[in-house]
Amino acid sequence: MAVRWLDFQPLLGTSSKHLQTIIPTFRSAQLAPESARWFVNLSDDDRLSCEMSTPPKWQLTDQTVVMLHGLGGSHEAKYMIRMAKKSFDKGYRVIRVNLRGCGSGKGLSKLPYHAGCSEDLLKVLEAYKIEAPESPVTLIGFSLGANVALKFAGELGESATRWIKRCFAVCTPIDLKQTVLAIGKRMHFFYEMHFLKSLARQTQTWMKHKVSSIYEFDQTITAPLGGFENADDYYLKCSSKHFLSKIRCQTEILLAEDDPFIDASLIQEIHVPSSVNIWQTKQGGHMGFIGRNAVSHDYYWMDQLLLHWLEDDFKSDLLL
Repeated sequence: MAVRWLDFQPLLGTSSKHLQTIIPTFRSAQLAPESARWFVNLSDDDRLSCEMSTPPKWQLTDQTVVMLHGLGGSHEAKYMIRMAKKSFDKGYRVIRVNLRGCGSGKGLSKLPYHAGCSEDLLKVLEAYKIEAPESPVTLIGFSLGANVALKFAGELGESATRWIKRCFAVCTPIDLKQTVLAIGKRMHFFYEMHFLKSLARQTQTWMKHKVSSIYEFDQTITAPLGGFENADDYYLKCSSKHFLSKIRCQTEILLAEDDPFIDASLIQEIHVPSSVNIWQTKQGGHMGFIGRNAVSHDYYWMDQLLLHWLEDDFKSDLLL
């Protein structure tokens, strides 16, 4: 399996993987497109809340972009808002999915979300295909949401194309345990505290006592409530690396070699079918990719790449 290297050039002074990771989390001037709240009923009577933005001239046969957020995120995450607005402006209908208990769905679920909740995603797509059966769907997952998207595509195999046209996965945690342990390193204390603070807000219904690490969170909350034996069982059964070989729909995966949480080299050990393309950059951090691109006023290189992909633009001049 050959990795395709992309020519990403960080903005001057932002080459550090930590700056690349942190800068995009600051407040963005980008405003979310107007959206209507759309609820999806799950099989256990929990509900998801999604934000649906429909351009004025959009038709039922036009494309739809379904987006999944990362750990501690929601439809209000900066990257979700940016990509929603840019996709909307290009004429795509955009659905920002809030996983269980997140964003506008807070209080609608008895159980929390996790990185393996592909069954919930299927319910979203089933419900949407009733409303717009002829609309081609592009699924975009970010970080934890990318793991969910890849697991979904792998589990369904050939039948995934019934629900989605293609899948884009950005900074997916290939091996959940590796990612959790990387976040738990002393040098990444700031990141872990940030994630735990967000998780505490989202899961206060289930969090009976303060936890000191994401691993402890998964051991005491995610695993028992998600039906797993323990945290390690959860990581084993839900890591996207176990599903990549089964994917049959068009899939594009974007990784950064210097991601502080994800060991991108792990993906080279996995057999992937011809339908899956692995794209990698030397720099970019985790969900960063702040750099130069053809749109001079927009330094979110990741966003522009995804927009190119949405337009089926895989130009060779992007390669190193």
